[in-house]
Amino acid sequence: MRLPILIAIAGCAIALTSSACTTKPAMGKNRASGQSELMGTTFAGQNACSPDNHLKPFIIEWDATDMSSFESHAANDIVVVRYEGCNLVVLDECRNESIRGEQGSYKPPEWTSGSLETIDISNEGELYAKLPLGTATLGGRVSGGERFHMEYYVAGKREATRDAVYRADLDTNPGCEGATHFVHGFNLGAFALGSATEVNTNVGGSVYGFGAGGQTSSKRNADKKGGDLGVCRSDSATEVAGCKAPIRLSLRKVRDGEDPDKEAMKAPDTVDSLNAAGQLAAKIDMNDQARAHYESATAKANAKDGKGCLAELDKHAKADPGHASTDPKSPLAYTRGQCLMLAGKCDAGKQLLRKTMENGPIAQYGDEMLDKQVESYMQMYCQGKMSDRDTLLKAWNELSVAASTTKKDVAFCDEKLKTINSLAKKVEPKDGEDYNVNSAKNPDQVKQMHLMCMARAGACDKVWGEQKKLFLSRVDEKARGYYEGEPAKLDEVVRGQYDALYPKCKGKGGGK
Repeated sequence: MRLPILIAIAGCAIALTSSACTTKPAMGKNRASGQSELMGTTFAGQNACSPDNHLKPFIIEWDATDMSSFESHAANDIVVVRYEGCNLVVLDECRNESIRGEQGSYKPPEWTSGSLETIDISNEGELYAKLPLGTATLGGRVSGGERFHMEYYVAGKREATRDAVYRADLDTNPGCEGATHFVHGFNLGAFALGSATEVNTNVGGSVYGFGAGGQTSSKRNADKKGGDLGVCRSDSATEVAGCKAPIRLSLRKVRDGEDPDKEAMKAPDTVDSLNAAGQLAAKIDMNDQARAHYESATAKANAKDGKGCLAELDKHAKADPGHASTDPKSPLAYTRGQCLMLAGKCDAGKQLLRKTMENGPIAQYGDEMLDKQVESYMQMYCQGKMSDRDTLLKAWNELSVAASTTKKDVAFCDEKLKTINSLAKKVEPKDGEDYNVNSAKNPDQVKQMHLMCMARAGACDKVWGEQKKLFLSRVDEKARGYYEGEPAKLDEVVRGQYDALYPKCKGKGGGK
């Protein structure tokens, strides 16, 4: 086994002048910083930007727009990225807009009690090893001799509902082209990084005001930051919001081939062929393995990962075959129905829930009540392809909730308005008591609900202008002429309606 080595040594003895056999590396010139350019020939240099060595990168390069986009994406779907060298690109289009969470999603945050951590960068090797995504903007400065100091605090983490993403599932989406990894989890907290060339980081304490209650003006300004280190020790809910920015990703490679559990998640859209598992597990004597799958299914359902939930429910059925959830009498069928809806199998989910309710106490109230209950589940959980009626009702429900309870953005309000207006003429109410359809077909009610949604989104000036138009459209021609000629009177009469209808905009708007 030693023969090739001996031959190589012999070859060097024959050709002593050959640079290929030099036992001492040739010295390269030094940079202005004093660092040798030979760093690139070392293991650290050659592997400086290999994603295989940096699967938990800090995202110090992201600005507020990047952060907002990531958080918006992660609110519904697993984030898939292209990670090559020192560059990481979020593939925003690598998701199914019609079925949120198709490839998985993220569980609610798990909050932890952390402590202030620090990172110091004094040369390129440390930059590559500790902050590989910072190479693009910091590499030149570090090679010039500049040092950097970073402080960060981890307040919690979010993890994906899936352990793996498979190549075959991404190949059908052009937006996933070039995908290499997915974000399996990410840390929440705050960080700040800046030049440390003129700073003594050995004196103790925080350079960037950690735990100073937001009073960071007395501390040094950071070149890059995420969240606010100054509030990371506060118990105030408002301040804690500054300590939950994504700061570090945990990446996993996209696996080649198909998901081995894919067949289990492709149940046909018929109730009889469905294996179910789900809610009210306390009523069923589960073994430990079955209970673990049930709890995982519930967590994935709460995270709106319908397909992941279905896969867990199928595993539950294998671990506990005595409680087959194909039986509509099983309380487990409720969760299965919801997960079918989340996975884009709306009709199958509705059928399963209907049969389950027929065997429950609610059946005593009659068919109309059963239909209304199933429809309410549909409005909350259904995604993907739906009938015109279901699509209209879901859009009306979402607009109503955004108008009264949950704050959305202007784009959301406009999208729901567009959907309702496009379907209202196509869908006929079942009867006079089909209240939701009748409301969605009433232009005045739809307009009012849209303005309420806009007000909660903070678009008070626009709502003020639209409310004045709405008021004028509801009075007779004579009164309209009067108010148009008396803008102060118009503002006065509209102000009372405006403040009452839109409490979030009270005292605001163009007429203040």
